[in-house]
Amino acid sequence: MLMTETKRGVSRASLLWLAYALCGIGVACAATETVVHNFASPPKGAIPYAGVIRDSAGNFFGTTSEGGAFGWGVVYRLNAAGKETVLHSFTGGADGGYPYAGVVRDSAGNLYGTTSQGGAYGAGVVYKLSASGQETVLYSFTGGADGGSPYAGVTLDSSGNLYGTTEFGGASGAGVVYKVSASGQQTVLHSFDANVDGAQPYAGVIRDSSGNLYGTTSYGGASLYGAVYKLSASGQQTVLYNFTGGNDGGGPLGGVIRDSAGNLYGTTVEGGSYPRLAGTVYEVSASGQETVLYHFTGGADGGNPQAGVIRDSAGNLYGTTFYGGATGNGVVFEVSNSGQETVLYSFPGGATGAGLPLSGVIRDAAGNLYGTTELGGAWGVVYQLTPSGQPTVLYGFPGAADGAYPSASLTRDSAGNLYGTAGGGTSGWGVVYRVDSSGRQNVLYTFSGGADGSTPIAGVIRDSAGTLYGTTLFGGASSWGVVYKVSPSGKETVLHTFTGSADGGYPRAGLIHDSAGSLYGTTSTGGAFGNGVVFKLSAAGQETVLYNFTGGLDGGDPIAGVIQDTASNLYGTAPYGGSSGQGVVYKLSAAGQETVLHSFTGTDGANPYGGVIQDSAGNLYGTTYFGGASNYGVVYKVSTAGQQTVLYSFTGGADGGQPYAGVILGANGSFYGTTSAGGASGHGVVYKLSPSGQETVLYSFTGGADGALPYAGLIQDPAGALYGTTGYGGSENAGVIFKLTP
Repeated sequence: MLMTETKRGVSRASLLWLAYALCGIGVACAATETVVHNFASPPKGAIPYAGVIRDSAGNFFGTTSEGGAFGWGVVYRLNAAGKETVLHSFTGGADGGYPYAGVVRDSAGNLYGTTSQGGAYGAGVVYKLSASGQETVLYSFTGGADGGSPYAGVTLDSSGNLYGTTEFGGASGAGVVYKVSASGQQTVLHSFDANVDGAQPYAGVIRDSSGNLYGTTSYGGASLYGAVYKLSASGQQTVLYNFTGGNDGGGPLGGVIRDSAGNLYGTTVEGGSYPRLAGTVYEVSASGQETVLYHFTGGADGGNPQAGVIRDSAGNLYGTTFYGGATGNGVVFEVSNSGQETVLYSFPGGATGAGLPLSGVIRDAAGNLYGTTELGGAWGVVYQLTPSGQPTVLYGFPGAADGAYPSASLTRDSAGNLYGTAGGGTSGWGVVYRVDSSGRQNVLYTFSGGADGSTPIAGVIRDSAGTLYGTTLFGGASSWGVVYKVSPSGKETVLHTFTGSADGGYPRAGLIHDSAGSLYGTTSTGGAFGNGVVFKLSAAGQETVLYNFTGGLDGGDPIAGVIQDTASNLYGTAPYGGSSGQGVVYKLSAAGQETVLHSFTGTDGANPYGGVIQDSAGNLYGTTYFGGASNYGVVYKVSTAGQQTVLYSFTGGADGGQPYAGVILGANGSFYGTTSAGGASGHGVVYKLSPSGQETVLYSFTGGADGALPYAGLIQDPAGALYGTTGYGGSENAGVIFKLTP
């Protein structure tokens, strides 16, 4: 997904008041917004980022980072028969939102955990949930000296005190270790300094019988690759080991466990002795001596473990990797005390298989392992793995039929119907939909995640017969994405399956078509140099690679698609490569000759994720995600002679920032677009830009019922109304289709 969510620090009512107040002084809201369609949140939760715990009766308890009644995640219980009960649906308000961490449980059956956002100040909470599902916020982080954005869960002592970490906040903004008493009194035990003792602790802490705490930081320390630390009961911090990012590993996202001799065990997500630097399993002795027990290769043995490990009585370690394995979807592994790795299970991915485990595993007395995956079901699964390696999906989180979290722009027909794509759906692999002029949605096609494709993050185009054409990022016979068409009756046909090699792979952008029915597009990877291609697909489905990006001066990894002029030249952007590595604007002749029209330097923009449009004089216009005067992106013009002009540089404030999509040219000669960040409430804006570079914010999203984070661009109808989508917000925080009337 495209998500770097902004903090929600003010109530929804306050945000609306602020937005209307700004309208009054001409800063924002020069247009009226109407929500045309609210996408439904996955009802039982989505994307179980954290693992599970298990009680003596065989019930499992955990969280999902999204979904639920309000789209902000849930706490759930799964009984031994596989029946799920949502114990609490977070609202994203005072009760918290986006719980990335799991839960711990006391002897009375109360659950304790954290959310990364929400609360009184928008910086996350520590919460308690009774056995009956009654939530109490024990502490609300301010994001200041007390910390903010806790990604890790909590550790509970016998007195009812909770211990944990926050990724940000503290005296230096690098995170803290904290204690919250049973009555909700918070104490900062340690505030990290990135250049000294580490920064950004994603993982929580463990506690020994003397009250010492142990954990990891993902960044900072002597070599800036993270550290393993000890915090005494009196608050004295000691760095036990500084990772270098080399053979010893680097960037530990998971925490540590401890044996009776005081040795600590964990994983790093990067580093190691192989070229791919796919991570390690390590041991750190009580005196701070590190030993790498296993180096992942990123191949069949797995790679990039996101979570820590557990240990059995014989000293064997068990965990998961996010990538690698037989299909690249991660593995469950065992590492013996002699350093021998065994892949216990390789996740199959695909339409029915699960994969991409973000969390580790727990183990019962019979040796069965339990965990969660991001893929599988519709929105992730809870699984069991027997000692012999036999998997069972205990529960698959279901999706909502209409899809969720749209990141693509829309297409409109002459009758006013809107067409687009979204993630989710009943299968979890995405949908193609139509919304009529009255706002009624009809799902035209639901992807299965198999040969038909999965994850359509780009929109669709429509021909005169009503047939829709688009791409999927994943799926197909080789799992590298497809080009598809959907008939008006909803029949899907795969026109091309990418292999990830010479023909390209992972198409992130949509398509254009010419008068002969040929389709043109880009892939973000693959090709002769692995840096993406520009392709043509004939009406008969014959693919021709028109250009192979090298990733050098010519650019690389194109995320946006192309446009075509009357001479059959193609124009587009690549967000990387060029003379400064900041991306390029290019022209491709009908014969496949590439010309770099402009190479971004950073001051004039950087990383153009969106594509370009062309005016009648041949000038090109587009946006960059970063760069410019404030590094929040720009709107630019490139003349036919290749002269670039920055028309507007975003500040990241009320005017918006980080435009992911490009611009459209209105009939009045003004440009219109969206930003994914900034605005009055930090949730993005719709803006208008005059040809001379005067910006007007037409609408500033509040993050509430009106939507949040518009990643996609806009379309305009003959009356001048603008239409678009937001990736989040709406009645269930699963995104909206909106109409903006000037």
